[in-house]
Amino acid sequence: MAKINTMNPWSPQDEGSHYPVTREWWTFETFFTTPDKRKWNLMVIIAYNLENPNCFFQYTLFDITNKTCVLRKDIDDDIDKFVHKQNKMDLTYEKNKATGLFPDYNLHIEDEHQSFLFDINLHAISYPHWIAQDITNGELPIGLNFYKYGYIPNTSIKGTMKLEEQTYDIAGKGYIEHVWGDWSYQKPLSKIKNIRKTFRTYANLGKWWISHHTPKIPERIGITSENNIFGYDWAWGIFENSWSMFYGNILFWLYQGPAFGVLSLTPDGKTYWDFSDIKYRYNKLHYVGEYDIYFASDIDLIAHLDDKTINLNLSLNTKPYDYIDPFKHQGFYKAFILAEMPGIMKGTYRDENQDISLKGECKMMPLRQPSILGHNKLAVTLIKPPKGVGIAFDLNSHYLKKKIDASIQILPKPTCSFKMKSLEKEEFTF
Repeated sequence: MAKINTMNPWSPQDEGSHYPVTREWWTFETFFTTPDKRKWNLMVIIAYNLENPNCFFQYTLFDITNKTCVLRKDIDDDIDKFVHKQNKMDLTYEKNKATGLFPDYNLHIEDEHQSFLFDINLHAISYPHWIAQDITNGELPIGLNFYKYGYIPNTSIKGTMKLEEQTYDIAGKGYIEHVWGDWSYQKPLSKIKNIRKTFRTYANLGKWWISHHTPKIPERIGITSENNIFGYDWAWGIFENSWSMFYGNILFWLYQGPAFGVLSLTPDGKTYWDFSDIKYRYNKLHYVGEYDIYFASDIDLIAHLDDKTINLNLSLNTKPYDYIDPFKHQGFYKAFILAEMPGIMKGTYRDENQDISLKGECKMMPLRQPSILGHNKLAVTLIKPPKGVGIAFDLNSHYLKKKIDASIQILPKPTCSFKMKSLEKEEFTF
């Protein structure tokens, strides 16, 4: 059921620092236009990490009109250079600042080396929302641990941007995210102090997911090695009618089929529809050759909740930027890779009273932790009447450099087939 927030679910404590948790970050996403009619996207992350004590500052600026990333900065620095306070958002890294309490915030980015200055005020149009708010109050499991995840999906923004000695007045829409907890990306199964609560969180989310799905045998299951449980698909967007959307999916190795996540839609910033019955399909892919992995750059989503149905396509419309952080002590997993993909979204929303066309801007930011195996894909298809009864396998392994197609069919007559082809690197595909 939809939940109407009659008051802000965030307290000042939720907005401020939770030091000394293992890691914590604040993220800002913005879409805006300049007076010359160009469209832009700026993403900013400010964070600290106690696992390998440091602070992290990142911004990425896309000129969407010209389909390119024009500026980026990724800095790991001394943890003491990041100043953060409790009970309110009050963050400072060098000359960069983020301050405020719901509903008003200020973001100031100053980079003299790249002649970039960005200063905006953000005013929240929507209430904050916790992921799985009614199920776990924003707590999500990762490995044997969990983290707290909240966001404000719709803010107005207004301010100035100085780029290459030219100053622009800007206006647009924004998103604010706050995440904190005790977990490890490099050793996701190492921390066990909260293991009981983690399993309760898994169980509560599992019960919620099952309650929204009718058990059935799928016709096709597709898995890939890079879509492991330590990565996710993520997207946020604002529609032209001012509705906003958030999508997060823990992959469990699947590349199509049911999503183990949530698609949240809010028409007014107060009412949130948290869809759990979601199916997804990758249409186009972005390849990172150095680590032999694929990211979806075009995704179809269809979700149901009571009488509500949303069909949505998210697609990349610029050249993406890949943030790659190789693990210092590489074992089975080699790196942390986050792909930034500004895009567009189109679709429809239907319920028993209305049928609405949706169109807007979105940002996809999928995360992967590639392993030493690279890309390997297995698709299993059940053969059902009237085509017959049987099962077919399709394996594409870059690690083994083999492509294998096999099938076993019982009806209408017993048959068996097996084909294997060796692959050269230039033949690698999804």
